[in-house]
Amino acid sequence: MASQLINANPVVHERKARSVRQPTSAHDDLAVEPIDSLEVFDHVRDIKDPEHPYTLEQLNVVSEDSIAVDDKRSHVLITFTPTVEHCSMATLIGLCIRVKLMQSLPPRFK
Repeated sequence: MASQLINANPVVHERKARSVRQPTSAHDDLAVEPIDSLEVFDHVRDIKDPEHPYTLEQLNVVSEDSIAVDDKRSHVLITFTPTVEHCSMATLIGLCIRVKLMQSLPPRFK
């Protein structure tokens, strides 16, 4: 099976410690909660790579620095870096990230 992998020996990085998020002080269910890049990273960091048993964070495909959030415009931009150039799994990885964000973030985000 290893001969069929696009990247048979990926570099595996250490996982960052999870940040403890402070709950908002307002208990208003209708209030709009601000979203930041750390929260978005927490949603996508545990997505498994389609080719390896590692997460996108462990393979350094996504990082906190590669996420930009414009909360006022309800816009998220994630720049991910596949482990090899011309990776055929890049489309699948992008789709996994998109679906995860659609399921995790409020519907106002694009």
